[in-house]
Amino acid sequence: MTDVIRPRTAEDLPACVEVMRAVYATSGYPVQGTENALEDLQTTTAAWVAVVDGVVVGHVAMSEARDDYASVVVWRQRKQQQQQEQQQHPNEDNKGDDDKLAILGWLYVHPDARKRGLATKLINAVQEEARRRGGLRLVMFALVKDQGAIRLYRSLGWVHYGNTVFRWGEGNEMAAECFASPLDQ
Repeated sequence: MTDVIRPRTAEDLPACVEVMRAVYATSGYPVQGTENALEDLQTTTAAWVAVVDGVVVGHVAMSEARDDYASVVVWRQRKQQQQQEQQQHPNEDNKGDDDKLAILGWLYVHPDARKRGLATKLINAVQEEARRRGGLRLVMFALVKDQGAIRLYRSLGWVHYGNTVFRWGEGNEMAAECFASPLDQ
């Protein structure tokens, strides 16, 4: 079997939607459902697919940091708090992180293609693009219910920097943990 990670093309979108539906059926990701999957996937800045033997089985995307995105909000609050602390203690080494951000999102792998390291390879593709674009720091959140995803990000050196609540639709919400890509990505 041949595994390939490559940039997503417009022709890949129908397959990406089908894989997302298979993931949703087994894990409930994405929690808001797949009704708007095609539109959601088209909002990304850049995206990659995992292909096994010519079949799309996974997806990941990078998007511009938006101030309404849960992990960006928490990051900016954290940054502001660090700046206030630095003003209060100017002689201490309160080095803050750079604020050039992008969002890692829409990471999923078909249930039948898991345990091959494809999610790691997809994350690595986004990290490489972030480096290429001037060292963007990637941020994202994982729902607390998705402990496998949280373990994956931690194992890859992603840094937990806060907690938030992901809200969607009318009155729907779930607890989430925010992570940032390693500085030496």
